Amino acid sequence: MEYFAFIIIAILSYLLGSLNFGVILSNSMKKDDVRNHGSGNAGTTNMLRNYGKKLAILTIIGDMAKVFVAIFLADLIFSYVPVTLNEIDSTGLMSLDLNMLIKSFAGFFCVLGHIFPCWFKFKGGKGVATAGGMVFAIDWRIALILLAIFILIVIFTKYVSLGSIVMALLYPVFIYIFYKSIALTVIAVIFTIIVVTAHRENIKKLFNHTESKISFKSKNKDN
Repeated sequence: MEYFAFIIIAILSYLLGSLNFGVILSNSMKKDDVRNHGSGNAGTTNMLRNYGKKLAILTIIGDMAKVFVAIFLADLIFSYVPVTLNEIDSTGLMSLDLNMLIKSFAGFFCVLGHIFPCWFKFKGGKGVATAGGMVFAIDWRIALILLAIFILIVIFTKYVSLGSIVMALLYPVFIYIFYKSIALTVIAVIFTIIVVTAHRENIKKLFNHTESKISFKSKNKDN
């Protein structure tokens, strides 16, 4: 029964993740598609560069909120599933916090949906905001540490992509430090591989010194 629940959670989380708010907001409020501009990415940074702070903020709120909804639904589904940690242990996932596994599983598929949204021809964002929401839902301590690292990197380098990549790389490290769980760490590593792969063009540009830097100056695009 619990395996069927995981399948349902994977499908629901992926579908929720596919609700890419960069595309939705640019279509509904600007009659445009943000993917036709700038980096071609349907994420917060490209929304900021093309439409200003207001739509960027709405995008990050929407993309973070959907992962909270996915995790809430996952918890709700499992509240009706008669499963024990002994049953989980029999599969080799010893001393695993089932609640953490459910959150990580739902968050992973939500991020996957954000990057490859079925509603928008599988061309979405790079999963940073959605991943951030996932980490906050999983463990606010890890989230705050990674957020502080991200902010410092962006302030000193002006590269949002670099901050995002470093956060993704450090996520499984902190998961292991805090939980000492091989299963959770493996899920985190797979998540990291997907997010870093989504940033492959940014990585090339960083090495070639052609990556765009973010400006903290107001461009008055909100009106």
